[in-house]
Amino acid sequence: MPFPKPDCRHFLGYKPCPLNPECRSCREYRPWRGNILLIKTAAKGDVLRTTPLAAALKQKYPQSRLTWLTAPDAVPLLEGNPHIDRLLVYELGSTVEILSQRYDLAVCLDKEPHLAGLASQVLAKHKCGFGIDQLGQLVPLDKNSKYLYSLGISNHLKFQVNHKSYQQLVIEACGLKYRQQPYVLNLTGEEFSWAKGHLHKFSRLKGKKHLVGVNTGTGRAFPTKSWPKDHFVKLGRLLAGHKDIGLLLLGGPDETKLNQAVIKSCPGLINPGTSLELRQFAAVISALDLLVSADTLGMHLGIALGKRTVALFGPTCSQEIDLYQKGEKLSAGANCSPCYKTFCPDPVCMSGLTPESVRDAVLRTLSL
Repeated sequence: MPFPKPDCRHFLGYKPCPLNPECRSCREYRPWRGNILLIKTAAKGDVLRTTPLAAALKQKYPQSRLTWLTAPDAVPLLEGNPHIDRLLVYELGSTVEILSQRYDLAVCLDKEPHLAGLASQVLAKHKCGFGIDQLGQLVPLDKNSKYLYSLGISNHLKFQVNHKSYQQLVIEACGLKYRQQPYVLNLTGEEFSWAKGHLHKFSRLKGKKHLVGVNTGTGRAFPTKSWPKDHFVKLGRLLAGHKDIGLLLLGGPDETKLNQAVIKSCPGLINPGTSLELRQFAAVISALDLLVSADTLGMHLGIALGKRTVALFGPTCSQEIDLYQKGEKLSAGANCSPCYKTFCPDPVCMSGLTPESVRDAVLRTLSL
């Protein structure tokens, strides 16, 4: 029996090939031409906005095998992505597997020492992104990554000088050309159908020409991104007067109490639930015509699903977000913004964004 061809993308190794167990006579032999490792585990919004890089890598190296190492809670965002050939969850077993291989290219976009350290230990012909040196300090892995690295240590460069989006930054850090490669989030037909059926339960949405979702979530890393509760209430009242608009108030488990309080003060808002699974939450967003959100996972889901988006910015850099010509980015223009602070006694950058200005952006984006 001739030895099999383990470089074939159909080769399994632990059982006969389902296409043809006789490699010598098989016409489906398709060898991998290159091995790529991409390390990006957190945060979930950042994982999602890294998917354009996977697309760019596959455009440049279409016959390569791309392995993405990510965190368990980010897996739902990457499932079904056609540019990912192997999706690994970061744990001891996957780390051992990665260190046993040789790669043509290894990319690490996480700055945590254990992940940058893994990237430094990986056997690869070329590396980009972040690694650590012999003192355990974070360093860029090649010259193309130096600009991305410098943004992390220079507020002036990040806040005032840079005008490139995150997608452009990470794609160029890999020596590739940014062509506005879109996010990739593949929901199934069943998930789209579930969302349609779920929203059909709310009678007040029937007959509405435009479904608008208002996302209250901000994540735990930067609570300074939060818009005041009273602003959500007033925005709901301002938009509720438009007969063609159906309003949904979105959020996750951390926003349960906030959303209940907002709806109590503005009964015109519909609450589709704050305990939805991640892909269910994404499916609800897919049913919208427009999403209002701060710079958080909900916003990235909207962008990934091609939704028109009104994005609210305060402590973070709006220039790093690409809405792909679908929506508006709003800022109060506070002198102290951006700052990336996790605490602020007077977050004027968010409170200064008035409900009226957001209402006007919603109506402009919907052409009403």
